[in-house]
Amino acid sequence: MAAGDDLQSKAGDFVKKVLTVGVGAIFLTEESLRTLVSEIKLPKELLTGILDSAGKTKSEFLTRLSNDILEKVTSKVEPRELIEELLARNEIEVNLRINLKPREPKRDSDL
Repeated sequence: MAAGDDLQSKAGDFVKKVLTVGVGAIFLTEESLRTLVSEIKLPKELLTGILDSAGKTKSEFLTRLSNDILEKVTSKVEPRELIEELLARNEIEVNLRINLKPREPKRDSDL
């Protein structure tokens, strides 16, 4: 029975690591994800596939999340009315500073 418990424990640890990698793909940097996945002994081709898939998943997730947030905000706020109100209630002040400095003369040794 101890061997069965050991196998179940290893399977549980493996599932935890796989879930961590799956969820981590969204929130971790590629280097952090690479370190995490390298702890699980996998062939290089599989590791590359996991990292590629994680990058695509992260990109899709962030695109969908930003689209959903933008959709929710624009459904509650009319951008044109917001800008009109912002301009009506506030003054706009723009500060521009330009500095012109003469260039250093080129020396014969620079040519």
